[in-house]
Amino acid sequence: MPSTHHQKYAIIFADIVNSTRMYESLGDSRAKQLITELEKEISRVVKETGGHVVEVTGDEVMGRYDNPNAAVAGACRIQERVDAYSEKSGMPVSARLGLHYGPTIIEDGRMYGDSVNVAARMASIAQARQIITTEQVVQNLSDEHRKLVRRFDKVKIKGKQLRVVIYDLLWRKDITFMHTSPLTQNQLAKTLVLTYAGEIHYMPPTQGSMRIGRDPCNELVVSTTAASRTHAILEFSRGKHVLSDISTNGTYVTTQNRQSLYLRRETIPLLGSGKIGLGEPVSNDNRHIISYDFQESDTLDDNDPSG
Repeated sequence: MPSTHHQKYAIIFADIVNSTRMYESLGDSRAKQLITELEKEISRVVKETGGHVVEVTGDEVMGRYDNPNAAVAGACRIQERVDAYSEKSGMPVSARLGLHYGPTIIEDGRMYGDSVNVAARMASIAQARQIITTEQVVQNLSDEHRKLVRRFDKVKIKGKQLRVVIYDLLWRKDITFMHTSPLTQNQLAKTLVLTYAGEIHYMPPTQGSMRIGRDPCNELVVSTTAASRTHAILEFSRGKHVLSDISTNGTYVTTQNRQSLYLRRETIPLLGSGKIGLGEPVSNDNRHIISYDFQESDTLDDNDPSG
């Protein structure tokens, strides 16, 4: 009879990005060698950080940890190790990671259950060099590790009625987050207005977040090859609308006083009015400029798309 038991685990999925393209561009033998070596590196990190490798399939490594704090430390270490491997091998390889904490069924060493599916879904949401995690992980983190997470979005997960709040785990030391001043009534009444390609998009304070990029799944789709699939995230945080770059090519912002800013995995508050360029500078030659401004909100509660 199979050996079966139930236990809560922090589950991690590490997915090697663009493996199919690697096979096409490098050939089967070289691509297989790189992917296998990288999977061994990832598996080694899981074990070094107190985890257990559940299985390695295709271009993905699945692991489990007893403790969410250890899982977060392991996830950060995996991304650091993948970066180091990329530099050492001279190949632009990267990984995307998903984390979740919850009850699982373990049968003959394999894991089953809703928690496994949620962790896999987090990995599918993540971009290259990104770690996406859930409220269940964040609630069980130490104060030190909780400083590394930032609310990222609300997503629909198959089998769940309500959308789930997810978080970005800021593992890189060169990613900065500018904390803004406490919320005031005046700021709270402002709605961010974005204009692109003749269309107007409104982001009231109640919305929470808005994704921008070339993929059709984003709330604001910008049709330029310079933009990443999901290029940037807008969030309403502590009384201000803040813009976070999560792209490959960076984000350019020109403010109303003509100050030019370049963001690379950084976050800034949007104030007054200005223009945003995804992957390309703001200029007269750039046909994919997003203009932004603010207007007074009629109400703070109507038409909340984030719920």
